[in-house]
Amino acid sequence: MCMRISDTTSSIDPEKSYTIQNDVETFHILDLSIADNPLFSFEYNRKVFYTATLLQGEYRLEFEDRNIDVSGNSLLFTTTKIPFGVHATGLGYAGISCVFKEEFITKSNSGYRLLEFPIYKPGRQNIYSLTDDQTKDFIDIYSKVFDETQGNSVFKNNLQRTYLLEIIFNAQKLAPVNSFVKTNNTTEVIACSFIRLLESQFPIESPQNAIKFKTSKDFADSLSLHPNYLNRQVKLAKGRTVSEIIAARLVQEAKILLKLTNWHIAEISFALGFEEPSHFNLFFKKHTNGSPTDYRKLHRE
Repeated sequence: MCMRISDTTSSIDPEKSYTIQNDVETFHILDLSIADNPLFSFEYNRKVFYTATLLQGEYRLEFEDRNIDVSGNSLLFTTTKIPFGVHATGLGYAGISCVFKEEFITKSNSGYRLLEFPIYKPGRQNIYSLTDDQTKDFIDIYSKVFDETQGNSVFKNNLQRTYLLEIIFNAQKLAPVNSFVKTNNTTEVIACSFIRLLESQFPIESPQNAIKFKTSKDFADSLSLHPNYLNRQVKLAKGRTVSEIIAARLVQEAKILLKLTNWHIAEISFALGFEEPSHFNLFFKKHTNGSPTDYRKLHRE
């Protein structure tokens, strides 16, 4: 019989509260093994956190468009773009989850970006069914992550990051359960994946944090699609082209920043991904028939 997660870890949160605020640290490991409660809910702000979750037992995974019942040993990866919840549906279950923000794994601190990994591509729900031997291997890695939370080593974050990458790399050698994988294979799914990726960049909280995706090619590359194919699917689903939707969202955010912040026009221009303030001025005038300066004056009088 396979060793269970609860055999190697103790409860991290004795109150069994799985609500995580946006302003907390960038990494958590949660023990989902609750012996005295046949039903539980695992929820948090989905716009901020990624997850890598190992489950044993019977669960219902609740996504925005459907519910999925799983049993046995399962490995689940979700991104900030996919709201989800985990609910136990039977007794004798166990689980452990790494919950982290995007900045926990970056080019500068690890050599990788999360969106470079297939399991974290926007628009996907990857669930892997594990054998007992595979489950034991993953439990061993999760246990190392958990052990680091109990110490105060100066290398704690680096070790946790390394172990998390070990989980990710090993998972990518597996074949996801076909019936559970949600891929970009329908018009609506592709359009929703694009919208989620676009919205993930807002609100802009600092003039130093420029948006990462601005052009159709930027979004297509991130979603592993050809720009023409992405544009065609979005137009079919939403009635507007990718460029039209991006432009409308940039105008909306520009108006908010002009009204509610004291940022210089050049700072707003940079944050919205424009190389020069003059380019932003031309863009804003084209879509509003007025300059950013005039709009700010009008809405602050």
